[in-house]
Order: sequence, then structure tokens, then C-alpha cells
Amino acid sequence: MSVFRKLREPTCRQFFFKLLRFYSNNVGDSKPPIQSGEEPSKKCDGDSKKAADAKGSDKSKGCTQLKAASICSRDAKAVGGCAPNDPRASANKKESEQAKAKVKATLIDGVGVGPELTKAVQTVFCAAEVPIEWEQFHVEADCQKLEPELVTSVLKNKFGLKGPAANSKWLIELRKQLDLYAFVAVCRRIEGCQTPYGNLDCVIIRDQTEGEYSGIEHRVVPGVMQTIKITTTKGANRLARYVFKYATENCRKKITVAHKANIMWLTDGSFLKAMRKEASKHLEKLQFKERYLDTVCLKLIMNTEASDVLVSSSMYGDVLTLICANIMGGIALCPCFSVSPKLKLYDCMNFEGWDIAGKDIANPTGMLLSSVIMLRDMKLEEYANKIECAVLTVFKESNCRTKDLGGTATCSEFTQAICDCLEMKSKESD
Repeated sequence: MSVFRKLREPTCRQFFFKLLRFYSNNVGDSKPPIQSGEEPSKKCDGDSKKAADAKGSDKSKGCTQLKAASICSRDAKAVGGCAPNDPRASANKKESEQAKAKVKATLIDGVGVGPELTKAVQTVFCAAEVPIEWEQFHVEADCQKLEPELVTSVLKNKFGLKGPAANSKWLIELRKQLDLYAFVAVCRRIEGCQTPYGNLDCVIIRDQTEGEYSGIEHRVVPGVMQTIKITTTKGANRLARYVFKYATENCRKKITVAHKANIMWLTDGSFLKAMRKEASKHLEKLQFKERYLDTVCLKLIMNTEASDVLVSSSMYGDVLTLICANIMGGIALCPCFSVSPKLKLYDCMNFEGWDIAGKDIANPTGMLLSSVIMLRDMKLEEYANKIECAVLTVFKESNCRTKDLGGTATCSEFTQAICDCLEMKSKESD
């Protein structure tokens, strides 16, 4: 007897419709079956790393491909892979339920020490159990053409983290394609980090597509070279709007524009005019000052606490950024990011460091603090606070310092100290 004939019988028909109702009521709670060869959950231990390496995946998913030891591999207490009686098992279960809500971000590991710095971020994110999924890309230093997939990934995800690449041709092209018109450096003195200067808490915002860094220069005749400084009203107005928007949203009170309009009447004059125009809309909430570039540099050295938000064109702003980063203790400590109308690309001020690449002695602080800013922009405030607190605690309560700060710790050891701090604070809160 066929199945269809069976269904005509009353008893079979009743059973069939009951089964159908049960399935429709419970299908929302069902979970996809585990495929053959697939582990029930992702782990951050050595076995997971080997499995990821075997697949040859170039994208970081969870906490795979991490060489530095982290709290994730300790006592089988990995993210999504706790020991049976671990009190954090419930937390990992909750994380597993929220796996679909993970935020995607693009990770460009950079060149030189770049892969070491981005690996440190991955390790710390693993320790903090940050719900993020990386789409990872590697670009060689001598790359002449960008992968379309990289640009597509950043545009789609809206958030990207990039290791050092200096002025590689592909980076210049990336800035153009993504329209990264503003560069922001957050310079704040870290307690416990020795510096001969006073407290510093200022933000430098500079143009990134116009000015002297437009990239237009040529040889006029043998022995005579020329560079062209581009300033457009549209570009200056756009930067001015962002500067005042940033200051308002981040509770900053004073904006100082650094210029040389006394010499460059047209270019710097146009830039200054755009700032004045935007300032006129915010006079009740924000102070606005105009200073010559040399005066601003002098005041930074003489009175580090006086600056709040400094804004300038590309080359002037670059000089101010380097001064402020070194006042706070070194360029490796300074977090920064680039802004476009549609996305943000987070960065650090470390040079490529070809002479120390692969030696595990780079300082990942700036990259970690940049990732903290990224998490806040992603509305992942809880994770941002945890990581920032751990970084600042290591500086304040320990002697763990990398070589550039006069210490002996390796990049992996410094990263491990932050992971240990995260674990300790996690136990305190349990």
C-alpha cells in the first residue's frame, strides 16, 4: 500500500497532522546538525589552530591562528570550549546563542611588524570573548594593485583594522578608493608610562587627501622640481564639518586650527575660511582659535595640557601628530583611524619596522587602543571597556614594557600580560 493511500485512513491522517503541528511549533528552536568532522564549538587552543591551518583559510574566524599563549588555551577554558564544570560554561553558551549576531570587520595585517600587531589584537579579542568575525587580508609591500575583494570587504563591513604599511602604493590607492579624507590621532598620556612632559589629552585631526599630500609633483626641467598643494572649498568644508561633529560627540570644548595663511594666502586661507564658517555655527558650545603652525608646536612643548582638538592640513597635521605621539611616550602608543563618509579604517602610528619584523619585540599598545575605539564605534562598549582597562592596568600596576619603552618584554609577553589581566578581572566579577 502506498504512503498516500495510508494517509487516507483516519488514524494515519490524525497522526500526520499532529506531527505537522508539532514540527511547525518547534522548528524555530531547532539547531542545525553537526556535520561530519565538525567540532561542536570553536576553540582557541592548539588543536583548533592546527585545524584552521589544515584548511588553509586566510580569514580569521574566532581565535584561530594565534601563536602567543592566551587564557583561551588554559585548562581547556577556551571560548566556546570550557571544561565541563567551568562556571563560565553558561556564558559561553550565551555567546554560542549569539553567534549569529557577531559583527564582521575587515583585518588587513599590514607589512613589517604589522602581522605581529594584528595577531596581538586577535589574541586579546579572543581573551575578552569579543563577538567579532574577521575577514582577513594580506597585502605585500610591493603590491601594485589592490584586490577588489579587499575593497569590497571594507565597504561592506564599514569597519576595518589595518597594520602598518606607511606609504605603500596600495595604501595610497586604498585611501583614494575608500575616500578616507580625514585622519584622527588620539593622544592621551598613559598613567605609568614615563615621559618628561606633563599630562596630554588632545586629538589631532588632519586632512588626508588634499594639501601637500595630494601626491602631485614633477620635474619641471633637469634640476628643478615642483610639488602642487591642492586645497578645495569642498574638501575643506567637509573636513570642517567632521571636526566640529567629532568635538561635539566626544565632549571636547576647544578647537584650534594650525595654519600658515600669512604665507600661503590662497590655500591655507581657503582652509581657514572653511573652519571659520563652521565655527560660527557652534559658538555657544565650542571655543575656536586660530594659531600659526609654529606657535602651536611651541605651545605643545611648553604647555602640553592646554591643547584639546588640533586641526590642520595634511603635512602640518602630520607634524603635529608626531610631536603629540612622542610627548605621550612614543608613536607606538598612539591610536588613530581614518574616516570616510561610509566607513572607518582603524590604524596605529607604528612604522613598518622592517629591522625588527619577526623578532617579536614590537609594541602593540597603539593597535590595541585603536581596536578599543573601533569596538566603541561598533556599540560594543562592554568589550571596549574591558580591553582598555586591561591595557591601562598593565601600565599602571606592572613593569611589563616592550623594548621601545625601556623594558625587556616581547610583544607576545606584553599581550599575555593583558590577557592575564582580563582573566583576573573576569574571576573577580564572577
